Amino acid sequence: MLTKKSLFHICLAFAVVALTATSAKADSLFVGSQAGMCCFDVNLHQVNSTDMQVTVSLTNGATYFVSSGGGNHPGFAFNLDGAPTITISGLSSPWTAGDVNLNSTGTNGPALGTFDYFIDNPGNGASAANGGPLSFTVSNALGISYDDFVTNSNGYYFAADIMNSAGATGESGISDPGTMSAVPEPSSLILLGTGILGAAGFIRRRLTA
Repeated sequence: MLTKKSLFHICLAFAVVALTATSAKADSLFVGSQAGMCCFDVNLHQVNSTDMQVTVSLTNGATYFVSSGGGNHPGFAFNLDGAPTITISGLSSPWTAGDVNLNSTGTNGPALGTFDYFIDNPGNGASAANGGPLSFTVSNALGISYDDFVTNSNGYYFAADIMNSAGATGESGISDPGTMSAVPEPSSLILLGTGILGAAGFIRRRLTA
């Protein structure tokens, strides 16, 4: 005959199996030391094997995305390993498809090097400033993962043209690798609930038999 203690262990085992039955997704968050105007974070979220959602948020005194200076000041720029052919969709307002550039460009002020892809800030100067965040989806038919986001020859993963709280504008870059934070998949949570309910029913039947 099963004791209450053994039934508890059975229930616990169901919960462990439910939690580990599917792998958890994780987001990659790029923060840390930045060159130029401070600051912004970049969060990468793996949607599926071919799509990555990118969210760029201003932090630590940065107030607006802007289009500043002459020459190439990309609103937000990044690199992918091997510079594959990609598409960018789902841009948050006020950015539009016309702001997307999928060809390499150089930046200036400070010199952050060349990036494979960039999205221009709409409008010119601080008068067209917006607080973001900037979000969009990068798609590659051959597949995309966190490891595909790499530094350029100057050591920068990302660059952004921003304004700080003092009203100064300029290009900022992130050179630190990202950190991973686990996010449970909905399927894991559903399976957990199913396992616990099943175990509870089993225990109830044993105790009332």
